[in-house]
Amino acid sequence: MINNIDFPLVSVVIPTYNRSYSLHATIDSVIKQTYKNIEIIIVDDGSTDNTKYIVSSFGNKVVYIQKKHTGQADTRNVGLKYAKGEIIAPLDSDDMWYDEYLENSIGCMIEHKLDLFFSNWEHYNFSKYHVNIFPKFLNNINIPNKGCYIFDYAEFRRLLLIDSIAASSGLIIKKSSIPFGWNSQVNIGDDWFLQLEMIFKNLNCRVGFTNEVFWKKKRDSTNISDGRGGVIFRKLHIKDLHLILLKFSSYLDKQEREMIDLKIFQNTILISYLLLLKGNIGIEMKLVFIYIFKEPQLFLKALRKGIEKVILNKNYQFNFIKNL
Repeated sequence: MINNIDFPLVSVVIPTYNRSYSLHATIDSVIKQTYKNIEIIIVDDGSTDNTKYIVSSFGNKVVYIQKKHTGQADTRNVGLKYAKGEIIAPLDSDDMWYDEYLENSIGCMIEHKLDLFFSNWEHYNFSKYHVNIFPKFLNNINIPNKGCYIFDYAEFRRLLLIDSIAASSGLIIKKSSIPFGWNSQVNIGDDWFLQLEMIFKNLNCRVGFTNEVFWKKKRDSTNISDGRGGVIFRKLHIKDLHLILLKFSSYLDKQEREMIDLKIFQNTILISYLLLLKGNIGIEMKLVFIYIFKEPQLFLKALRKGIEKVILNKNYQFNFIKNL
């Protein structure tokens, strides 16, 4: 439990776009928090449904901001601009927090003087809730089943470059540690990009994690990542990876650049495979052959990593077929 004197103001920023069907439950999960020193900022990215009506039912419990439709990152940044809290808690408008989410998360933030904290979750997929798994780093025997684990800086930096492991709705961020905000040029992983920027620009960045499940993620056809077809999603992901190389080139060492190049190559191979399943042979197939010719070792490494990923995620390995 946090002492009364330690209750920093938390700004809960909820970007939303045409999600009136889920928004009420999301807001309600914030209002029910046992941690009470909060402000709730809802930024409506030009919704055309009855979002305004849903928000109005909460009266002065929330701050409601309407704007033209410009995308998720811009919408988050508007909320950040209005936020008065020392701590920023992003929440997507189709997710829900457990009642003690903020109390437990802020407790870890304060106790360990963290810049960033994230927690495990369960996600709704295939008509069921599944507890999320982190096969890339939960093999670390030092990570307990309960309580807060503090990452070594180099450990978290490496893990973050491998994959985006901290979903936006489970992030608790110290406002003063955010360099600029969310990058509107990012197509998919704007929360991932923000974390990379925090890590690259602050070598003393402190990050904590708990394997305890603190919240629920709802996956449906409107999610920025889940709602896009396999080929389209991966093409956008490649663009984001090139943006990382462009924006952070001066921060990346040789091994880190290779990690990003490998991810680009893996996605290019997968796009070619998905197109072949549909009977199409696009420019990506030509790129694969060019990669193989120029970087045979990179190709073999990408192939091996792809096989490992399928094995680690065998319960979900055929999900992408639904999006072809």
